[in-house]
Amino acid sequence: MDQILTWGGVLLLLVGGVLAYPYIRSRLATTPPPPISTPTLPQLTAAAPPTVAPPPTVVPSPTSTGTPAPSLTPAPPTPTLVPTPTPTPAPPSRIVIPALDVDAPVVPVSWEAVEVNGQQQTAWDVPDMYAAGWHDTSAPLGVPGNTVLNGHNTNNGEVFRDLYTLETGDTIIVYSGDSPYTYTISEVLILPEAGQPLEVRLENARYILPTDDERLSLVTCHPYGSLRYRLIVIAHPQEESSSIQPPASGYLERSRYASHYIG
Repeated sequence: MDQILTWGGVLLLLVGGVLAYPYIRSRLATTPPPPISTPTLPQLTAAAPPTVAPPPTVVPSPTSTGTPAPSLTPAPPTPTLVPTPTPTPAPPSRIVIPALDVDAPVVPVSWEAVEVNGQQQTAWDVPDMYAAGWHDTSAPLGVPGNTVLNGHNTNNGEVFRDLYTLETGDTIIVYSGDSPYTYTISEVLILPEAGQPLEVRLENARYILPTDDERLSLVTCHPYGSLRYRLIVIAHPQEESSSIQPPASGYLERSRYASHYIG
């Protein structure tokens, strides 16, 4: 009895499936599936990459272990231009010669053209007092050139009376205001002057010409009470070599400096 009921139930299911199939098929063919909506994604804007400064230049430098160590190379400093100072002219104002106990003022003197034995020559003025005369066309102190001082040996103070007794190595101090300039004597010259031909006198005068080196030249007459000789003392700055470099000679140039002194 049970088997009859079971098989009857199976038969009902088969019959029901055959009857329901056309309906189910028609429904599947006429009703399309609902569309699947795709969500809209927000658009992303790419941001610009950040600006990165370039790394500093690294120059390897050797270490004690032989391994190069990085070191930063600094920028070269900007050079500062310093103007070259122009030396201030220092005219002589005082002369001190310790070996002669001379301590005298120095005054500027100029020259004038005079006629000697029918010939035109240049005569430098000489102070008519106890003072040395600075040739105002010669060099001031402390600069390259020939600083020329003259003075009487017989009258008007006799400032250079004993100049002939000086020796090489003696010291002469010339001041410009309160600033001293120390010189060491390198040569003492006694040159024939009176009665000599013009060529000889011009040759003597070359010692008061301008020079390229820095020097001091003292000029007077010799001996005492006579114009027979020209006495010239040459000195150089104490810190420099005492080698003599005579001025360049030249007849036309030297004729302007040919001098006549009254001792």
